[in-house]
Parts: sequence; structure tokens; C-alpha cells
Amino acid sequence: MEEAVKRWVEAGGYRQNGINMPTAAEAIGTPRYLLSAWLKKKNRTYASWMNSLRIDAAKRVLREHPEWSNEAVAQHCGFSDRSYFQKKFKEATGQTPTEYTEGI
Repeated sequence: MEEAVKRWVEAGGYRQNGINMPTAAEAIGTPRYLLSAWLKKKNRTYASWMNSLRIDAAKRVLREHPEWSNEAVAQHCGFSDRSYFQKKFKEATGQTPTEYTEGI
């Protein structure tokens, strides 16, 4: 399971906007119940796991492309809209994306 998830993450599967757990499980190549059990073992919910993957991706994008707008970063990383991205980014990092970029 660990290797299948790792390959899916490395391929950027989490960046698909609106991907739900059944679709992610299918893309990973595992039944939904196994993905759910894997997340439970890691004390994660599907939503928190996806947000964490997307925030980590956003940090990389902001470091590599500080000129990108928040809208572009949000879309590239799989967030449904800019305001949700900004809210989740601030919750995760304590900074807005702009503040994060200014600190680089």
C-alpha cells in the first residue's frame, strides 16, 4: 500500500481538482476500504491528507515560482478556488501565501 500511494503522490494524482476518496483509491490501484484503513492507521482523514499534500505542493510552487498568482498556485495544486487555498494555507502554515513568498 505504501509504495502504491507513494507512486500516486509522486505522479501528482492529488492535484486533480475535486478528486474524492473512491476515485483516488481507484487511481492508486487499491480498494477504497484499504485506503481508508491506511489513512486511519496514520491518524488522518482523507480531507486532511489531501490538504497536506496540496499545501506541500503549494510551498514548492511558491518557492519555485514566486511570480505566480494565488489563483494559479491554487489551480496547479488541486484546490477548488483561491479563497479556500488561502484559508487552508494559513491554517497549515500560520502565514498567507503572500507572507510565505515574502519570507523566502
